[in-house]
Amino acid sequence: MGSGSTQSAAFGMAAAAIAVGFGIGGCVSNDDPDIEFPVQPEVFIDEFDAAEGIAFNGEGDLFIAANRAVWRADPSGAVTRLTDVFSNLGLAGFGERDLLMADFGPTNATADSSENDGIIWLISPEGEKREVVRGIADPNFVFVRDDGTFLVTDDFTENIYVADTTGAVRVWSTAVPYPNGLVASSDGSRLYVAQIFSQLDPIVLTDRVWTLPIEGGEPAGEPRLLAETGGAGVDGLALDEQGRVYVADNNAGKIWRIDPESGALVLIAEGMPHVASLVFGEGGFDRRALYVTSTFRGGGSIWKVPVGVRGASVLR
Repeated sequence: MGSGSTQSAAFGMAAAAIAVGFGIGGCVSNDDPDIEFPVQPEVFIDEFDAAEGIAFNGEGDLFIAANRAVWRADPSGAVTRLTDVFSNLGLAGFGERDLLMADFGPTNATADSSENDGIIWLISPEGEKREVVRGIADPNFVFVRDDGTFLVTDDFTENIYVADTTGAVRVWSTAVPYPNGLVASSDGSRLYVAQIFSQLDPIVLTDRVWTLPIEGGEPAGEPRLLAETGGAGVDGLALDEQGRVYVADNNAGKIWRIDPESGALVLIAEGMPHVASLVFGEGGFDRRALYVTSTFRGGGSIWKVPVGVRGASVLR
């Protein structure tokens, strides 16, 4: 990591400042009185060998990155292949109809190097695609901001980039090592960041979710440790309409909900091997459920998880 000793000291102080009093218990009542957590997830789509990115566009259509392609899914679970890509990474709705997709490109360098051939694609619902960003080694997660720019993580580094569709790209933050999933608080004052690794050689998975203050669209202070799930390999994040954070705990096969004010954890569902990304239903899909992908280690299943609450508004 580029600024290792300074970052390590800052992270140590941030972690020490957290009083870890996570409320992990048995059955927990939710906003919907008919739901008790943890719930039983159900397989929604069982057509893929490996999946990761998942997103709705502004028209309420669901798209999935799986089997080195982008697919559209309908509410029945039927899927249509739209276009081929190099890898199954993050998806985000962009504008009214389109998608942004992160792709490792022809190589997977696992660190910034001369092989900076990662791609951000702009993809239409009809499957037409064009490169809009190059120069990131291994782009993973894409988070769209209200000004039309977007943040991109490279989880083999400490870099979160900011980019736009003209191809402009720069490092936006190096505050959280190995950043993966991102989601912002509803008021835009905080960015929640999932840290997937604690080191790369050898790879060691971790369970930390951080909150990074934002002011004027830029990082505005040191990150604060929000929660540790007790699992390994925290991945995608999502936000509900009450401002609570949902995290896919990849290696543990679990989904947790985090209260951002207290750091309290609720186990939402388990038994989903290697869950990766998650999104709240929109359009004709169940708006009080999460739709969740799993990687090749988990068999590529797409899961539906009832949570009894709607998602927060999504920036596109």
